Amino acid sequence: MQIRQLKIQNFRGISSMTWSLQDAFCCLIGAGDSGKSTILDAAEAVLNSRWFSFSESDFLACDTGNTIEIEATVGELSRALKSDERFGLYIRGWTAAGELRDEPEGDDEPVLTVRLTVDATLEPVWEMVCDRVETPRTISNRDRALFGLVRLAGDDARHLAWGQGSVLSRLTGDNKEAATRLAEAYRAARDSAKLGQIESLARTATAAEGFAMGLGAYVEGHYEPGLELGRSGLSSGSIALHDDGVPLRLAGLGTRRLATLAIQRSAISEGAIILVDEIEHGLEPHRIIGAISQLKANQNAASAANTPVGQVLLTTHSDIALAECGAQSLHVIKTSRPDRVTSARKTEAPIPVAALMRFTPRAFFAKRILVCEGMTEVGLLLGVREQWPSRHHGKPIEQMGVALADGNGAQAPALALALAALGYPTALFMDSDVPLPPPTTASLSAARVAVFEYGSMLNTEQAIFSAARNPRVQELLDVARDNHGYEQVNDALFPHISGLSQATVKEDFQNWGHHCELTAAEAKTIVGNVAKNKKWFKEQRYGRQIGDIVWNIIEEDPQTPLAIALLGLEEWAYA
Repeated sequence: MQIRQLKIQNFRGISSMTWSLQDAFCCLIGAGDSGKSTILDAAEAVLNSRWFSFSESDFLACDTGNTIEIEATVGELSRALKSDERFGLYIRGWTAAGELRDEPEGDDEPVLTVRLTVDATLEPVWEMVCDRVETPRTISNRDRALFGLVRLAGDDARHLAWGQGSVLSRLTGDNKEAATRLAEAYRAARDSAKLGQIESLARTATAAEGFAMGLGAYVEGHYEPGLELGRSGLSSGSIALHDDGVPLRLAGLGTRRLATLAIQRSAISEGAIILVDEIEHGLEPHRIIGAISQLKANQNAASAANTPVGQVLLTTHSDIALAECGAQSLHVIKTSRPDRVTSARKTEAPIPVAALMRFTPRAFFAKRILVCEGMTEVGLLLGVREQWPSRHHGKPIEQMGVALADGNGAQAPALALALAALGYPTALFMDSDVPLPPPTTASLSAARVAVFEYGSMLNTEQAIFSAARNPRVQELLDVARDNHGYEQVNDALFPHISGLSQATVKEDFQNWGHHCELTAAEAKTIVGNVAKNKKWFKEQRYGRQIGDIVWNIIEEDPQTPLAIALLGLEEWAYA
């Protein structure tokens, strides 16, 4: 099963949302309080088989006069759902263009729409709806179970035991033999329980072990059914999964979460809808990658076998998880203020977005993004931005929700446009040695991307050296010599400045005029060109090193092209 459209009204922090999903694998990201978890909660509430208890806090603005309404239109339906005995009369059509119509036509995908309504009585009502059928049909939790939705949120340990309503109980089937053996176990406790001899329990435990290992859960020995005595006495819930004799609920958080998800998923025979909130919670980086990779591999295997693929909707605040999910699965969640309208935007420019995922994926979690043309500009701003908090009540730009992103050179304008299309307030910082084409400039302006550059065909190195006073030029040369070698820097310089020798180039910059006929401005231009060609400050760490020097240059003359560009960036970051 796959959700084709999700509509939410007046649920928690969302006043309204209509999201038409195109993908089987969706990674939801966004700033805090953007509504990511609420979207998963809404999908779970409308399609999950368990009963939900609603309270005043579930209503928008805690106002029970705002009736909650959640609709999920589901495709990739199982035969059971499409049968006339079930919901065949309520089948609707989903077009190739992503539109819903009540009367399906030839090429439409058959879909069903489930509506959950909660009014001031706080009583939830689940209905199957179709406008061509006059009366909606109320559906039970057994009906909703057919949609195959599972949810991994925090630490749901109930699925690690054979209790009422647990997935292990459903996988096992008839457990009368277990109940009989429990009566014996009550008299002889652990020593005489011998639950591992019950074939159905042992078989389910072994299957659960395989499912859990497939998602990356650590298994110390092997899974087996074991007895846990509690204050409430013995019941089917007293039988729990054990790993090498230790209750699985005592394993690490990451292993418990992965095992729970794997067991829930295994109970769905056809294409489960899997909801995962913050997949990175409790997992090391390699297990985050492994879990996402396995979820994708399961879908690819189902697609290759021409069986239902199912759907994964996950949220994350991890740049590792985001990079593993990939640009094609990215959906940015935004909630406007004060009307609380929520949207999910998918990138239409996956190539530049994929590049950002490789270089600076954490930028996607910011509220605003400053795209820097390349590593020189990123490093320079990382150094300069350390001077800004003292001018803004001690606040760094990160507290203002701003992140720096590497634009990967010529792709920077396309990346800025792609981020703006995803709803991010975006700025672009680039040098001016290659002017932007007029159509690109027009597109950036139309997208409200603020562009900061030096003008006058200046690259970053030229802008820095041309604005620097003589002592600052010497400081920059000292940094270059420390990083790239004293002789190497000198050898790169003196052939380009007539009158300098290998000996005189070692002198202080302000003394160079005694040995050549160039003005200081002309010498600075040459040094800037050499710095550019030799990539003295090309790496991020080198650019960051000169941040203090560049800020001193700006303070000494705030009217230079360098100062105007960087002070403009500061104003944008703190706006």
